[in-house]
Amino acid sequence: MKSRPSGGTRERTRRAILEAMVDVIMEADGIGFSVQAVADRAGVTHRTIYNHFPTRQALCDAFSDYVDEVLLGSRAPEPTWSLRSIPQLVENLYQTLALHDRHARAYVMLMIGNRRPMSAWRRRSLMAEKLIAREQSDQIPLTPRQVTAVIRMFVSTLGWHLLTEQCGLSTGEAAAASAWATRTLLDAAIDKRTTRRPVKPSSSPSPGGAHATRRRRKQGFDNVQSSRPRRRH
Repeated sequence: MKSRPSGGTRERTRRAILEAMVDVIMEADGIGFSVQAVADRAGVTHRTIYNHFPTRQALCDAFSDYVDEVLLGSRAPEPTWSLRSIPQLVENLYQTLALHDRHARAYVMLMIGNRRPMSAWRRRSLMAEKLIAREQSDQIPLTPRQVTAVIRMFVSTLGWHLLTEQCGLSTGEAAAASAWATRTLLDAAIDKRTTRRPVKPSSSPSPGGAHATRRRRKQGFDNVQSSRPRRRH
């Protein structure tokens, strides 16, 4: 009777499979990938992969989470999202992605080739949509989902990949451009009604109250009348 692999051995095998996916996806130029090719690269059997990941989609989602682990391992824990912090988050994200170029680009190629968003993308998009829905202006002719979709094009691995790989920008240039675009979009989308207008100071009541005011007005009227020349008959 074969002994079952220990937890440490199982985790090492799992990570070897996910790391092998990076090479296989990059070599395939994003046009799908073969599970058998991943097994061969990882040095395991086809059956071993399905023992760890019951479906192909489960393997893809696990790869998405694995890339997240790799990225988070080289920076501080991911901050709590807020609309004000998103432009700065873009710049920090792009610098981190550049440090793990192959993992990040393999993730993008997998998402495009898979033609469906990965679990991490869906999770962050939902988080951003909830934030935008709370503060979006009624004057914007778009739904929170539409606004989120446009902003996520910049605040993502996909945005970094397109700007650096397809548009030829450096990571620094792409980060600055995306932070500017994100800030501009948020400024246009956020409800400005929370900004209070300066209140014009009211004039203080004159001594004597309303009766004194009426007396002064009458006095002024009498002065005007007395200053007019009398008409001769």
